[in-house]
Amino acid sequence: MLAPLIAALGIVASAPASAIIVGGVDFGTLGANPGKTHLETATLAQTFVNGNGQNASVYGYITTINGDNTYCANGSGNCGLFYTATFNNSQNFSSSYVEFTSATVSVFFTNTSPLNLFNQDSPTNIATIQSFNGGNPWVTLTGHGNLGGVADPAAVLNGVGLLTGRTLSGSGSGLFDVAGPGDASVISFLNANGISDAIGGKADIALTSSFNNFVMNPYDIIGGLTAGCSNGTAAAGAWCYQGTANLRGATVVPEPGMLGLMAIGLLGFIATGRSRKG
Repeated sequence: MLAPLIAALGIVASAPASAIIVGGVDFGTLGANPGKTHLETATLAQTFVNGNGQNASVYGYITTINGDNTYCANGSGNCGLFYTATFNNSQNFSSSYVEFTSATVSVFFTNTSPLNLFNQDSPTNIATIQSFNGGNPWVTLTGHGNLGGVADPAAVLNGVGLLTGRTLSGSGSGLFDVAGPGDASVISFLNANGISDAIGGKADIALTSSFNNFVMNPYDIIGGLTAGCSNGTAAAGAWCYQGTANLRGATVVPEPGMLGLMAIGLLGFIATGRSRKG
């Protein structure tokens, strides 16, 4: 009974401090970072809104985690994190500004080679992503208000945009809380409340994005899903935007010292039990 435990502890002790693997994903050198921060970069595709009370559809692929684009737990490229999202109830809309009062991002893990999102149109991409892992998300993010600045306290995301000639560009920012449904270990890991909002509350994730209409999915163009995107006359729901997003947050990682104390305590408990039996 004792030998297998000691062997297991040896395995734990020999693991590198930087090997932080959660939910099939290796967060790399995070374990050696005193701040225990994480940073993801992602592609982004988003639909157009042109007024208040509208929703935007969003999806993309998480390209790197802490700078590593081969973040599979086994070190291969045969996995991926993809997401779909809805940004809901646009408000305070103008030709250069918009806010959303709620948002949900569902992140999905797949242990197969990453999907090329330019091989099919956007509605098909969303359906494919939402089918990964039997439709069970890796983690879910929900919008967090009190962004600060000019944003309404109820806003969880805001964006600014500019039409210059045929180029429609913009940037966005928002706050998110980690929630379910999702993998319990991932939720626990990312639910660190490490980002301050404008009134002293705590969120888990800060998002920033930039996007434009210069590069769009060719299958969306062929299918007529981008009509008007090149001159700002698109109808709500057109797939006008492509770009990138950054997600930053903190994590909850067990301290190595605490793991050692737990192991010593467990060994002592077993030894005590054995001596009592004797």
